[in-house]
Amino acid sequence: MPISIIPVAPEHFPALASICYRAFGTLQERHGVEKDFDSVETAGMVIGLFGSRPDFAGFAARDDATGKLLGSNFLQFSDSVAGVGPITIDPDDQSRGVGRRLMQVVMDEAARRGIAQVRLMQECINTASLSLYTKLGFDWRECCVMMRIEPAATDDPRIRPLTAEDLPAVDRLSTAQYGSTRVNEIAALLKIQFPGFVLDEGRGVAGYFVPGLIGHGFATRDEHLAALITHAGRHAPPMFHKFLLPLGEHNLHRLLLDARCRTIKMFNYMTTGPYERPTGAWVPSIGM
Repeated sequence: MPISIIPVAPEHFPALASICYRAFGTLQERHGVEKDFDSVETAGMVIGLFGSRPDFAGFAARDDATGKLLGSNFLQFSDSVAGVGPITIDPDDQSRGVGRRLMQVVMDEAARRGIAQVRLMQECINTASLSLYTKLGFDWRECCVMMRIEPAATDDPRIRPLTAEDLPAVDRLSTAQYGSTRVNEIAALLKIQFPGFVLDEGRGVAGYFVPGLIGHGFATRDEHLAALITHAGRHAPPMFHKFLLPLGEHNLHRLLLDARCRTIKMFNYMTTGPYERPTGAWVPSIGM
C-alpha cells in the first residue's frame, strides 16, 4: 500500500496524540518500564507543542488507500544543532517501513536547512530503533539515565528563576560547554513559561537548568548543577520532575543519588555529523 509523508497540521494532533500514547505505552508495558505518557492528553500536549512551534518541523505518515495516519516525527532546529523526535508509529502498522520513511524525511529536512549536526535519544529497550538509527548514520555516544528529582529540603539562596535577562549567560555557558549555543531553544521555552533556574554566586551565572525531558542544563561545577536540579524540584510542577543524565558524568550521578534522586530507565545518546563531548557538568534534553 502506498504511504505518503505530509507536514503535520493542527487537524492531525488528536490522531497523532493517540498514536504517540499507544506506541510508547505498548513498548514500555511489554518491557515493564515506566511509561513516558500517563494519558492521551499528556501526549497531546507534546504533539500540539511540537506541531505548532515555528522552530520545529513535523511530518506525518499517511496510508493513501485509507487516509489513516500511521505515525509522526519532528525535527527541532532552534539552534545550529538539531534534535529529532518523538518518532512514533501506530502499533498496528509496524514493519511497513514507516519508521525509516519518517526518519529519512527529518534527515532530509536537516540537510535542506544546512544543519550538519543532528542528535537524538534512543530508548534502550527499543532495539529495532537502535538498529534503524545506526543504519541511517547515527553514532552511539553515551548511555544516559532518566532520573526523577528528589526536591531539596530547603531553597538554595544562590538560585533564582531563569529570565530573558539571563539569555547572554545561557549563550556563554552552552557555547563553551556544548560547543554550540542553545540560546534560541531556551528563549522559546521561556516564551511558553517553562520553569528554569540559574545559579549565581555573585560573580555571574555559573549554571542554568530547565527541568523536564524537553529541558537541559549546564554548569561549571557538578555541585552547581546538582543544586540546580534538586532546587528545581521544589518549585517546578511534578510533570517537570524528570531529567536525563549522561552516565559519563560519574561524580554528578553520585551527587544526585546521594540527594535521593531515583534512576528510572536508560537511553542511548546518538548523533550524526561533527561531535565533541560536552565539557563541565551537563544534562541533555530528550532530543539534544
